[in-house]
Amino acid sequence: MPDFTAKEEQFSQLEDVLQSPVVMLQLADSESTILKARQLLKTSERCCIIANTSTSNQKLKTIKTLYHSMAALKKIQQEFSHEDPLTNANLVGIYPSLDYPACVYELHTSADLYVSANILPYDQSNLARMIRYVVAKLLGANPAIGGLGLILSRE
Repeated sequence: MPDFTAKEEQFSQLEDVLQSPVVMLQLADSESTILKARQLLKTSERCCIIANTSTSNQKLKTIKTLYHSMAALKKIQQEFSHEDPLTNANLVGIYPSLDYPACVYELHTSADLYVSANILPYDQSNLARMIRYVVAKLLGANPAIGGLGLILSRE
């Protein structure tokens, strides 16, 4: 339990931006993440499951982490939507990191297009831009982001 408290303090800025408590996604044990999110929804009616996607300086590892995190969050999103139709679940991108979130935006909206075009880092090389574009289309999120989130709220 002390580890969870340390994580809460670590992401206090993110909690302020999201205006909700956060739960760190455990890829190896997503059931415990879902359980903790359910508990938070009972008490606060809103929470966010977050995943750190920039865990490495190696681009392929970052893309792999982004893929696994996005897949896990989409699975959780579907589970909450089927379980309780009154629960809204929206995916968000967090840039540049979970520790210091300068920009939090909803994925697959006009905000996503704006952030990708005007805020996220711009590659000078046409090849690098093309690769980033293809990866973003395949995975559903720009690989330059520092984290993903799933905002859950009850109506």
